Amino acid sequence: MSQVVIIERFRSGVKLANDRVTGPGGEVRLPRGFPNLEKMCRALATVGLAENEGAVDDPEQIAVCLLLKERFRSRRWVQWVLVDADSCDLATFEPLKNEFRPSDPHDVTGQRLSRFSYVKRDGADFVMLSPETACRMTLRSDEVLKQIWHSSSPLDDGQADDPLFVALGQFGFLEPGLADEPVERASWTFADAILHSSSRRGRDEPIVGENTDLQEQYPAPQARLVPTGTTHALTPAHSKFQWATEGRRSCRAWRPSPIPLPLLSTFLQRLSVVGESFVAGGLERLDKPIPAAGSIHELEWYIAVGNVSGLEQGLFRYCGFEHTLDAVPDSADAATEMLQNAGSSMGGTAEVPPALIMLATRMPRIAWKYKGMAYRLTLLNAGIALDAMYNTATELDLGGCAIGTGDPRPFQRVTGLSWFEESPVVEFALGLPK
Repeated sequence: MSQVVIIERFRSGVKLANDRVTGPGGEVRLPRGFPNLEKMCRALATVGLAENEGAVDDPEQIAVCLLLKERFRSRRWVQWVLVDADSCDLATFEPLKNEFRPSDPHDVTGQRLSRFSYVKRDGADFVMLSPETACRMTLRSDEVLKQIWHSSSPLDDGQADDPLFVALGQFGFLEPGLADEPVERASWTFADAILHSSSRRGRDEPIVGENTDLQEQYPAPQARLVPTGTTHALTPAHSKFQWATEGRRSCRAWRPSPIPLPLLSTFLQRLSVVGESFVAGGLERLDKPIPAAGSIHELEWYIAVGNVSGLEQGLFRYCGFEHTLDAVPDSADAATEMLQNAGSSMGGTAEVPPALIMLATRMPRIAWKYKGMAYRLTLLNAGIALDAMYNTATELDLGGCAIGTGDPRPFQRVTGLSWFEESPVVEFALGLPK
């Protein structure tokens, strides 16, 4: 595939009109006195703009053009397009995060298509995605689709010079060919990685939330099913132990007073303190108050603190061995972001909670024992923990609320951990209820 280049072009819905560019989320006005700006925007809106194309000698003009282009990129108004010598589109690369940028072209000899990359039909298009890159590749040519399969084997010197394979490397769809995987990455199967990445936020392109597509096309399914056989009446029983489950309510409004640290200590002790550790089958297992598959307890407990007596604002990891809270350095801003995300995820009338419990899965621990069902088991363990948190919070007169989704990016940013190593799968707001 010779004479192929990558250009930048505005995405669908982004338009140039007079002295402004409009797109999703607003508009950008073009500053006056810089004639090259309009030329650049016109190219982005039509044929596209290759790297360094239309460069001028005036340093000020160059600086303003680059600054404006970066504003477009940060709004995800720009896509990258692979075009042939006849200016026909072969593939488009659309960012899924505001901060996504392709890497510089580099040698991809020996690399191959990532085992997490996959092609699927989306409407009339075929697209390639991967949980390892915040980019969506739309295939515009059958030739591109055919060539991609050749990258399942390590690329030789000739293939590595192909602009398509260079582009796949730039946009994050390749992996080292024969190098051993680190255990963190090897612990994730294809299906687990896809489910995890597609059911969390973590990207600015919406993938989770209200399913307006189904709501607009189909009636709402009824909760009550029609009996198909004989019905037997059951006698209800009442017990003093039922009040915690029957009295459980999701809380989304909080008293301004801080959570007393002794109360948080009791909450964590009843759920995640380590009674003892023992080795079975070559793996260290833990005895904790709540059950977990294989007694492995791969879920790490973190607390984003906003208003807890005796604790500064920040992110803490609970250590069940010593019953301590270990502060994550320089995490105050990240904790604030996590708490604000939690508040917005609970609905329009919800308040920012005083604290947020996050359970992060350590897949290498549970995948070392279980094959093909590790992520399913970690989600089952998370569900058990959520139920226990609700009941414990109710018993301690705390308010709690499970959160359907969350953005793992602040956690990854402040801990420095990749999602292969640890990634939050559950968030639970906690505070003193109003």
